This record gives sequence, C-alpha cells and structure tokens, in this order.
Amino acid sequence: MLYIQSIVVYSLLALMMCYGAYRSQGSSRNAKLWAWLPIILFTLVFGLRYGVGVDYNNYVEVYEITEYYGSFMEIWESERYEPGFTLLLYLCHYFDAPVYVLFSAMAFLEVFLLYKTFKDEGDVLVYIYATLLFTTIGITSFMNIIRHVVAFCFFLYSLQYIRDNKLIKYWICCLLALAFHKSAILLFPLYFIWIKRKGILNRPVAELIAVLACFALSFVTRWQEILHMFDNLIILMGYEDYIDVADEMIVNSKIGITRIFTLAANIVIILNSKHIKEYIQSDLLNILYDMYIIGICLGYFFLGSMLLQRLIVYFTHTQFIVMAYALCYFYKTRKQSISHLARYAFMILFLFVVFNAFIYNCKNNTGAYVSYFQTDLHPLKDDLREEMINNLN
Repeated sequence: MLYIQSIVVYSLLALMMCYGAYRSQGSSRNAKLWAWLPIILFTLVFGLRYGVGVDYNNYVEVYEITEYYGSFMEIWESERYEPGFTLLLYLCHYFDAPVYVLFSAMAFLEVFLLYKTFKDEGDVLVYIYATLLFTTIGITSFMNIIRHVVAFCFFLYSLQYIRDNKLIKYWICCLLALAFHKSAILLFPLYFIWIKRKGILNRPVAELIAVLACFALSFVTRWQEILHMFDNLIILMGYEDYIDVADEMIVNSKIGITRIFTLAANIVIILNSKHIKEYIQSDLLNILYDMYIIGICLGYFFLGSMLLQRLIVYFTHTQFIVMAYALCYFYKTRKQSISHLARYAFMILFLFVVFNAFIYNCKNNTGAYVSYFQTDLHPLKDDLREEMINNLN
C-alpha cells in the first residue's frame, strides 16, 4: 500500500505542478491562477506529509515544547531558534493551529520562492517542478531539513540581485535566509565572486576531471579521522548539537543504480554545458552552473558524512535546477539530430530510474507518503523511521 500510495501521490503532484506551470505561460487571463496551482498543491501535499526524514519528529517535538510560551520573545530567548522560524512557531500557536499548519507554511515559503525566482526564466519552471520531485531532492530534503531548505530558497531568490549587481538587496535576502538558518552567514561574501563575471567555470573537460576525481575519493575518504576538523564550521552553521554524534552519522559509500545514473546524468550535462548556456542565454543559469559544479565535487567528497552533506546544501541542491535547464534544452533541440534526441531520452530515463528506485526503497528511506490524517499508518512510519536511524548508527 505504501508503495502504490507514494508513487501515485508524488507522480500526480509532479504532473499537476508541471501542467500548472505550463498553462501559466503567456498573457492569458487565467495565467496567474494557473501559476498558483503548483504552489497550492505543493503546500497542501507536503504540509500534510507525516513522518518523512530524520528531522520530522524533532520538529513536531519543537512545536509541542513551544506550545505554552506566551510570546515571541519567550520562545526566542528560551529555545534560541532563528527569528524567522520562531515567528512562525509563535503565529501558529497564537492561532491555535495544528502542527501541519507549521509544515504547510514552510512548504509554501519554499515553493513560492522557487516560483518567484524562475517565473521569468522562460518555461524552465515547468522542468524545475519536474526535477524537484523526480530527482527526489524535493521529497527527501524539502520538509525534512526545512529551516535549511527555506534558507536555501531565499538564497536562490537572491541570485537575481547578484546578476543585477544589487548588493543591498542581495544582503537583505541573505538576512531573510539567516532568519531561518544560521548557515546563511556563509552566503554574504558569495556576491563578490560574480560581481564582474556572471559565470566563471567554462571548461567542461577540466570540470569533468574534477568531478570524477571527487567521485573516486568518495570511496576512500576516512570520515572518522577528518570529521572533527570541521567542528568550528559545524557550530557556525547551526549544527553544534550534532558534533557529539557526528562520528555515528556516517553513510557507506556504495555504488548503486541511482548513483550510477546520477553520475552519468552529470557527465552528460557537463559535456553539453557550453551548448546549454549558449542556447538559453541566462546569467542566472551561469551562476547556478558554477555552484552546481562546486556542489557535485563537494557532494562526492563529503558523500560518506550525513552531517557534512548538510553543510553544503546551498551548493548541492542547485543540482535539480541545472538539470531542469538541461532538460529544457534537450527537449527543445531533440529534433535536430539523433544525438540530441538520445540525450533527451537519457535524461527522461534518468528521472524515471532515480524516482522509481527511491519509491521502491521507500520503506527504508522513510520517503513513503503517509498523510497526517492517516493515523492508522503513523505507527508503521514511526517504526520505519526508528529502523532507519538504527541502521545509520
């Protein structure tokens, strides 16, 4: 039942979000209504998810602990959460809302910021909604490490101000990101990387060599010996509570079908990156591509550590966006030659394999969709979560 329900809910959500984005293009009278459809659907479906990820129960516990505080300042001074998240906690308690309203508010912020960032980037938003879910990044991270992902989405929105050389507006967005996760402190100096040149990396062969080297290192790095070298950075980014258990948050670096297909998809994108950039002509894409390459390298290099993976979310989570740009390019040029059609077909196959492999393993990765109102299935999800945590330890 969990398998069927998960594949139906996530697939229908992705298709309906893509359809809404497609219908919102142009200047028709109902365009704005169609643009809001994906936002509303994502907010409802993800806000009502139960028991997904390691952090879900922690956020429920946070909500219960703060229920009896009488003011915003009491929550902030006693629990020391970031002010943006504290404000959401206070407002939900003020209106006596159930916990799924808090999750829905966070889901709304995530998808609304995605929409605002890419609504003027042609029809790429259609593909972003597709890759968000079918690469499973949205299913695993969004509504799991929710404060960090909201900060990431504010950062995505801020990239337009790097593109337009508007430092103050960029820093305001960074402050908003900082209001949801301490790690956003690292975003402030990034503006100066692209102040003169929008897009630095433009050598596909060198980039591919770097990616493959980091991929190889992911199988030999001894994380227990180097993890604590990053303690100060971990504290700065708001994960000080994880330091004592960092050595236990180690993931075996095994080669599986998902990892193979993801590496192959990255290789295809890197080798075609110049053509993608020339065809789409977007400074936003150029900046994102730089972050995407850095994210791939750091992602492979830190592959064995769940904790270090969280530190680099601002880079690794650009992957589904750059893949969306690539998918858009491969689709529009698919009729030019057999090779173009083959690249498009491979990207579709990649999304199909990764999504189905994740759903097939949903009983082990807690990604199975169970609604907040399906209380009879909650004990099953709780057991699966405990089993996953025990496997990690």
